[in-house]
Amino acid sequence: LLVVIAIIAILVAILLPAVQRAREAANKSRCLNNLKQMVLGLHNYHDTHNTFPPGQIVTQWQNTNNVLSNTPGNTGPLPQYAWQIEPYSNFQNLGYHGTSWMFHLLPYIEQGNVYKLWRTDYNVFGNSEINFDNQLTLPWLTLGYAPAQTDIPTFYCPSRRANLGSTGQFSQSKYIDTDATVKIIVPPGVKGGGTDYAGCAGSGILFNDVTRSLWDLTTAQLSVANSVSNTTGTVLNTNYNQQSQNIGMFYANSSVRMGDIKDGTTQTIMIAEAERFETLKLLPQNRTPLQFASDGWAWGGPATLFTTLGGPNKRLNYAYAGGPHDEVVQVGLADGSARPVSQSVGLGIWQALGNTSAGVPVPNF
Repeated sequence: LLVVIAIIAILVAILLPAVQRAREAANKSRCLNNLKQMVLGLHNYHDTHNTFPPGQIVTQWQNTNNVLSNTPGNTGPLPQYAWQIEPYSNFQNLGYHGTSWMFHLLPYIEQGNVYKLWRTDYNVFGNSEINFDNQLTLPWLTLGYAPAQTDIPTFYCPSRRANLGSTGQFSQSKYIDTDATVKIIVPPGVKGGGTDYAGCAGSGILFNDVTRSLWDLTTAQLSVANSVSNTTGTVLNTNYNQQSQNIGMFYANSSVRMGDIKDGTTQTIMIAEAERFETLKLLPQNRTPLQFASDGWAWGGPATLFTTLGGPNKRLNYAYAGGPHDEVVQVGLADGSARPVSQSVGLGIWQALGNTSAGVPVPNF
């Protein structure tokens, strides 16, 4: 009997790693297929609209104190994400504000039913169950549904997880702020609507500027042209300028076309696996000591964009690319293909792959 048990134990020890390797190989293949579906959907979107979808839709909110700000009475950077604007505006004031490129992709990856559920007169906050700053008048309570919390299988890597990161693991679709007064209220049971992928915004600084205490957009990205003074509390649809940072496939209010990809579609990353941290992560290069990952396919900003400023799989910054597969990160290219890229790829090559028209030759990668 002992001999039989020993033989069984040996067989299990031999077979279990093989089974795990086979499972991971299958998951890796499915993940690659997800990327292929998305890049194909992006090209179909381009065929329809003659442009790729915007990385995130950003509108300006003019508060009643006649200053462009994210808090009444204070001058400062314009609100970039729906959670910043929500406490000082009505859900119906901002329309598509805050939505990501992934939201616009839905009809092109066989998710038209979710797209049709979206209340286009509400911003992204009004279409979700995420409750910021203890707001009690949530539209989903009246409507009975929240499309932003829908799980989209194509947006999940099978090696990673199956739903939105829970409280304490992810930052629920907002950047981390040093202001402790900001409250993130996640209703019990809210799990859907996560994403393991993000769009490439180029190789510039995105949400991690070491000279600032906040995860935010750059100074160039915050500059706004044609601002108009207004005291009525209405949305101003003025231009959103970030000229020095418009170097990737997706950015705020982007409208990149095939003709804009000067470096070649086979050498330009459109999308990739996004870095995700399951626990609090110390980031010594930042002034804020504790950082999470950001999550949510519907939300424009750190949840759905990344930069190639840093290399893949470095586990340093949630604005970088990174995946769960050994020694590689998987990407979708502008030519409609998808492939793994070694995590040891040269940083210069990786940064060049993130830009659409940098004019930097990229060798085999």
